[in-house]
Amino acid sequence: MRNYKNNTENNEEDNKGFSLVELIIVIAIMAILVAVLAPQFLQYVERSRNSTDATNATSIVAAVQTYIADPANAEDVKGFTGDTVKVSSTKYEADGVLKKALIAAGYKDEDSITCKSTSAWTDYSIKFTYSNGNLAFEYEGTTFASYMKKGSVSTTTGG
Repeated sequence: MRNYKNNTENNEEDNKGFSLVELIIVIAIMAILVAVLAPQFLQYVERSRNSTDATNATSIVAAVQTYIADPANAEDVKGFTGDTVKVSSTKYEADGVLKKALIAAGYKDEDSITCKSTSAWTDYSIKFTYSNGNLAFEYEGTTFASYMKKGSVSTTTGG
């Protein structure tokens, strides 16, 4: 007769890990999940970048409006008729009153505001005009201006 106790003890010693088939099945399942979820994740990342650009653009406009409305800056604003803030993937560019407004808002370094989007747009501009005490602004760049108007970017291509 067979000694089942010894046989069970031997089996426990032999089955200390996963079999190769089990590992391959787990890896295949993980690969399928990654293949399905990765594109969706990348889309969420890009949407986040677009949203960051929109928030930065709104902050730039608010900084300029605040600076121009402050009576303490009246001397700097005198003679200002308008200019453009350009934001690229590495820095922002502004001169004169706009530069002073951004520095006053805490954006001292030119690389403190950058364009984060990589697919929808790679840079954007905000054009300011100032006349008779009224500040107007316009977002430049077709896709970016559309995004700021609608709050979304088309993710489909073609016509």
